[in-house]
Amino acid sequence: MITYGGVTEIFYMADDFCKFFDAMTAKYTLKPTGKRKYHRNSTMSKAEVMLIIILFHDSGYR
Repeated sequence: MITYGGVTEIFYMADDFCKFFDAMTAKYTLKPTGKRKYHRNSTMSKAEVMLIIILFHDSGYR
């Protein structure tokens, strides 16, 4: 079982990965020209979603 400190550590690792991945994705993807972006900010960050998925897979609940 993962402790509270372990969950926090996993979250920070996932958050750092998401920041790095978003920066690399923005750097190497093509930008649309003259089109507006219609993206609403999600209520949960990518790192929070990733943490839930990691904890689900680690829980053995299947």
